[in-house]
Amino acid sequence: MLLSALFGAVIGGLVVAYIAMRFLVPEQANVLPDSTPKTIFPPSNEEEIPFTERDLPEYQDTAIVRAAQKVVPTVVGITNKAKVYDIFHGRTILRDRATGSGVIISEDGYIVTNNHVIDGASEIWVTLGEEEIQAELVGGDLATDLAVLKIDKTGLPAAQFGDSDKIVVGETAIAIGNPLGLEFSQTVTVGHISAKKRTINIGEQAFNFIQTDAAINDGNSGGALVNLNGEVIGINTAKIKVTGVEGMGFAIPSNLVKSITSQLIEKGRIIRPWLGIYSGGDVDEALARQLRLPVDYGVIVQQVVPDSPAKRGGIKAGDIIIALGGKQTKVFADLREAINQHQIGEEVEVVVIRENQEVKLKVVLEEAPEELQ
Repeated sequence: MLLSALFGAVIGGLVVAYIAMRFLVPEQANVLPDSTPKTIFPPSNEEEIPFTERDLPEYQDTAIVRAAQKVVPTVVGITNKAKVYDIFHGRTILRDRATGSGVIISEDGYIVTNNHVIDGASEIWVTLGEEEIQAELVGGDLATDLAVLKIDKTGLPAAQFGDSDKIVVGETAIAIGNPLGLEFSQTVTVGHISAKKRTINIGEQAFNFIQTDAAINDGNSGGALVNLNGEVIGINTAKIKVTGVEGMGFAIPSNLVKSITSQLIEKGRIIRPWLGIYSGGDVDEALARQLRLPVDYGVIVQQVVPDSPAKRGGIKAGDIIIALGGKQTKVFADLREAINQHQIGEEVEVVVIRENQEVKLKVVLEEAPEELQ
């Protein structure tokens, strides 16, 4: 069985880049000193969205047009520049390594993008219309594939972020970004929410995404997935590239984006809680019948890490974790997500199946070891 160390991370950015957009050579990101923006993530509202450019005839007066006009000005281009050695001239030069998208989250210049877009960059440049501005890296998080940039400019339009827990399968989804580079900047494509919480197994990990059939292409990484109210509900990050497969794009849910981005701005890095188990897989109906289990879901504990919160809380190998902190944990990704919703030092109730009996345990979450951050 595959073993997965369980801690509060959500997604492996380099792996997502591999199945989705561009794979960049990993390199430790530089983190700037703490700085606090004036206002990040302006409050959402249910008011009618005004046109931002001009009044349009009735046949163009649609929710899609209004939402696009509201968010397009907040989507920027990101260029990753790397230092390379020019053997012909015997000097080091800067060369464009990759391009992607970003979303402005505060009027004073904070921008969220994908970590894989800026990973390994010697310099990062942001394109605002005809203007190019060098950006500073506030912080990047490999585990969630998110990064925050800062440019020295004020009075910028900031995107409103909605509640990704409230999206509905089948509702309209609008993807905005820069496919195939800055030449096609602020491209708008339209589709639907295909799944709210699509669990995808990547290597030994499992992650939850918003799935959409709105076209997401190379360069859309870090762009916005938007609802009809003009709220960002996700950051576009991946698509499945398999022959014969179309319309399978994925976005990081906005609620996770808000949480991670706020921490990066405040602290420059993400400090995660952890439980301290190795997963032996998930229980399904077939396994439940075979082992005559009282539940047909849950995460099997393959091994408990010594001197871990799980060990101190009484979790044992062979237990099946079915809930943590009041959240049902049907699969491994659910368990990771449940842990992320709690703070270091917080006591949570963990419900396990042990010898076909339900057992409730109290576990105090601790800071994950540095190598797992």
